[in-house]
Parts: sequence; structure tokens; C-alpha cells
Amino acid sequence: ILYQTSVTLEDVLHGKQMEIELQKQIQCDTCSGSGCKPGTNKKTCSSCNGQGQVRQTRNMGFASFVTAAPCSSCKGQGSIIETPCGDCKGQGKRKGTKKVTFDIPPGIDSGDYTVPNEGNEVPGGSNGDLIVRVRVQPHSNFNRDGKDIFYDQDVSMVDAALGCEVVVPTLEGTEKIKVDSGSQPNTIIKLKGKGVPHINSRGRGDQYVRIVVNIPKKLNKHQKNLLDEFKQTSD
Repeated sequence: ILYQTSVTLEDVLHGKQMEIELQKQIQCDTCSGSGCKPGTNKKTCSSCNGQGQVRQTRNMGFASFVTAAPCSSCKGQGSIIETPCGDCKGQGKRKGTKKVTFDIPPGIDSGDYTVPNEGNEVPGGSNGDLIVRVRVQPHSNFNRDGKDIFYDQDVSMVDAALGCEVVVPTLEGTEKIKVDSGSQPNTIIKLKGKGVPHINSRGRGDQYVRIVVNIPKKLNKHQKNLLDEFKQTSD
């Protein structure tokens, strides 16, 4: 069974337990999966003597060939239900709803993950698996690359030149960082251990803050004069 879900980047950080109601094939409770009316049992097929297949011999000249084919009377089961269960009509299974709980581990990425034995139930056999297709939602602040996350921080041209302190968001709150004087556009500041975990292992990635220097598109007369003075003193 395929189940699709989406998680946030915060879910990737901490992990998440999910409980869902799944429409699936389940074993009939009335007959416990036998397909027989309660109080009755299956009867050994007389056509194949319980073998589930019949042998046929063909003579071709001087040679004889024996072939085996599924028994048509019992459809290869080796037994026949004479009195079927009224609830499942002899199928031993029915459609139903079941609550399934599974964990989204920290560090998960978009992709398919298997929850063993939580798929369709097979009377007398092994249950199928539940395939969970996970999509990690885009985040409003961060871009993710594996275990690392990236954030763009705007600073003014003046702050980049003189230096400043700014508060940036993280997945767990905020962090104050120092922008050194003379910082150039696209300067990278690393916040160690502020990324997401390595899946199924210890340790976390890092958060990288990219400094985006905002150049004003319009200046008033006073601002232009100040920049002209700066230009003259720096020549």
C-alpha cells in the first residue's frame, strides 16, 4: 500500500510520530481468515486429494509426458469451503480501516520508506508492507542541501562597511551573529551544528548565512553628498 504525506523542515529536525487511518484489506474477524462459517471447516478436495494440482499423462508415440496443472475444483488450494462465512463470502478477508502508527526519523529526506507488515493482510500468509512516500515541504526561510541549511540575511551597504550585529532565525529560534566590517556581498557565516541531523546517526549539519548587501536604488541629495565626500577621501 502506498501512503503519501508531507513533513516540515522542523519535523526533519526533531522527527515525528504519525498515526493514520488506513483503508486496507484486513483479515475477517468472523472466521479468523479461514473463509468458513464459524463452526465449520474446510474439506479436502476430492479431485486432487488435497494436493492443489492434478497430473495429466500424455502419450506421444513411444514416450509419455506427465504435466501438472492447478486443480480447477479447488483452484489450487487443496481444500474446498462447503459453507462460506457470511461476512466475507468465503474470502477470509474484507475491506476495513485500521490505525497504523509509524515514526518519521530525524534527518529524513523526500523519498519512499517502508513500514514492514502494515500493508494488506493476507490470510494464512505474510502481510504486505506500507510504503510511505514522504515529501519535505519547502521552507519560507531556509533552503536545504542534505544535512545543511542556508539562509540569506539582508544588510545595508553601511552596515556591511562598518560592521554590525544581526539576529537571524534558526530551526530552533534565533541566533545573534556578527557581520565584520568590510564584509563583501555573498560573505558566508557558518553556524555550526544548526542544520538538520544525519539520518539514523548522531550529529547535525550546519546553517550557512549568506550576507546580501542591499545597494539603495534611490538616494536623496544629502546621501549623495556624503557618498561623494567618501569617494573623494578614498581616491
